[in-house]
Amino acid sequence: MYKNGQEVHNLQAVLTKMAGRHELKIGGSFRMDRMNWYQVGVPGGVQIFDFNSTSQYPWWGGGDAMASFLTGVGSPSTWGEYEIATHMSTQNYRYGGYIQDNWRVSDKLTVGLGLRYDLELPRTERYNRMNWLDTTIASPITPGAVDPATWPAALGPVPNLSSLKGGEVFAGTGGVRRTANVDGNNFGPRFNLAYRFLPKTVFRAGYGLFYNPTEFGTAGAGPGGIDGFTAVTNWNTRYQGDPVLPWGRMSDPWPNGGPNLPTGNSLGLLTQVGLGATAPIRSFNATPYTQTWSAGFQQELPSQVLVDANYVGTKGTKLYYGGGGDLNYLGSWVEQATPGTALFTALKTRVPNPFFGVITDPTSGLSGPLIGASQLLRPYPQFSGFTSYPPPWANSIYHAFQLKVDKRMSNGLQLLVTYTGAKSIDDASLSTYTEWMGGFSVNANPNNRKLMRSLSEWDIAQVFQVAYVYQFPFGHNKKWGTHWHSVLDAVLGGWQTNGIWRFDTGQPVPLSLSGGQSPVSYGPQLPNLLAPLQINDKSKWFTDGYFANPEVAVKPDAYTVGTAPRMAPNARFPGTRNASLSLFKQVSLPKLREGSRLEFRAEAFNALNHPQFGCINSQVAGDFGNVGCQANTPREIQMALKLYW
Repeated sequence: MYKNGQEVHNLQAVLTKMAGRHELKIGGSFRMDRMNWYQVGVPGGVQIFDFNSTSQYPWWGGGDAMASFLTGVGSPSTWGEYEIATHMSTQNYRYGGYIQDNWRVSDKLTVGLGLRYDLELPRTERYNRMNWLDTTIASPITPGAVDPATWPAALGPVPNLSSLKGGEVFAGTGGVRRTANVDGNNFGPRFNLAYRFLPKTVFRAGYGLFYNPTEFGTAGAGPGGIDGFTAVTNWNTRYQGDPVLPWGRMSDPWPNGGPNLPTGNSLGLLTQVGLGATAPIRSFNATPYTQTWSAGFQQELPSQVLVDANYVGTKGTKLYYGGGGDLNYLGSWVEQATPGTALFTALKTRVPNPFFGVITDPTSGLSGPLIGASQLLRPYPQFSGFTSYPPPWANSIYHAFQLKVDKRMSNGLQLLVTYTGAKSIDDASLSTYTEWMGGFSVNANPNNRKLMRSLSEWDIAQVFQVAYVYQFPFGHNKKWGTHWHSVLDAVLGGWQTNGIWRFDTGQPVPLSLSGGQSPVSYGPQLPNLLAPLQINDKSKWFTDGYFANPEVAVKPDAYTVGTAPRMAPNARFPGTRNASLSLFKQVSLPKLREGSRLEFRAEAFNALNHPQFGCINSQVAGDFGNVGCQANTPREIQMALKLYW
């Protein structure tokens, strides 16, 4: 639980000048954000006990969690930790300025030209309790030499570890307080025009470039960048992992010493050596931006009807690539290391560890006498992971045709009809793991990110919607029944119906794999797709599955990169077919009080009781294509009676 104190200062100014046919606007803005982070209940710890510690047959039964607690002995299935967190105090500044000229060239043509500049300064911390990754700085660690006699020949020359690179640099080093470079090249031009070439026909077009907030603001994008200022001590319940030798009893949870205290910046470039380092990279502060353009016509028709037909395009650049920040991966040559090859065997070989005695943290997987040969070939072998904030490598493109028919209220009818035909493509949009102002990607091949480019997860090819309000022409002040008796009008007059209808084609299916084995240091393995997936007849969804040909999605060979795209190009989840309808009735009560009225309403959500199925298993496994649930709710009807006094 976090409790944050936040402070925001805003200053804006706009100057407008009218000069003939020109309207000139000049403006600027300043914003300062401050945030004080506080994690409630920390420092603090937790120890969990279960029945296994006091069971004669662990994992099978017997024993009692309370009895285990009274003995103070944990089991292999329990865990505990003691956490010390930092309480940060951050701030950052944002500046903006713009100039816009709206020029009325003639009675038919108006043109707008503008330019905006945005500058966001990366955050600082009051006491410099932050750090960043430097990929090129010389590491102070000096491991031993790799033994040529034990080095697998299939891996080529013996790696030279005498000049390792990479480490965490702390804010304040060399007078640098910000964990990211300042991106000062954020100019956003804007253009628009409107041309009325017929009395009731207008052509409009426009273009704009807009900058998004960065992940280096006051709050940042996550917990990275504070290594050294937090400490977590794990509770080891078994001696060196032996399942039968208790260790770390409750009376002395940390026999090897502890709990660990934050080291601050005292270790310098040795911080997190032997463990995973997670922090921003200064050069990754490229401000994400979006370009948007459109062109279309607006036509006025009889009966107060407006028709808009537009083409809209959007391109996202330097978007954040969630899941792509781990830089400690091997080159593309590792894709040749398949089972049965000498290269595969060599990568799995354990060799004498040159870091043994140099990396001494017992919780590090790099501190033992042996180490995997593949670890010594990584760019930063002294770290188990070397992960940055989501890098600004992603991009997107969106094209759409948009049609809108808008009938204003007349003759008792108000109507809005919209249709969108669109396509969106990107390489990082998985919303299940939404990143800061971007999306997540499985990053199956870090050496070839283009393989992740596919339909966006939220792409919906076609959407058709209708919304209307219709007042029945019966009753006082209507076409029929103007002179009805008040009792008759109260029964038959003043009725109104509303409706919202939506039909769409659904979102594309994201493909994944159960039990995949990807190449060493790569992301999750994707399946192979031998042919396009086809959707089954709806009557067979619950017997044969959602896909008519699930056999075309198969598990690839171990330690290879799957051929399936991130999102299936021609298979979509069930689309929406929904109608929400309502019926209103108002009765005027002038004798009660002026303006008083009684309103009755009946509303039906999913009025046609149309089921929309979901929870479709898109993970290639034995239950691939199973339909697991209904995504919407059954029809709901509610009625209300309301008196306006």
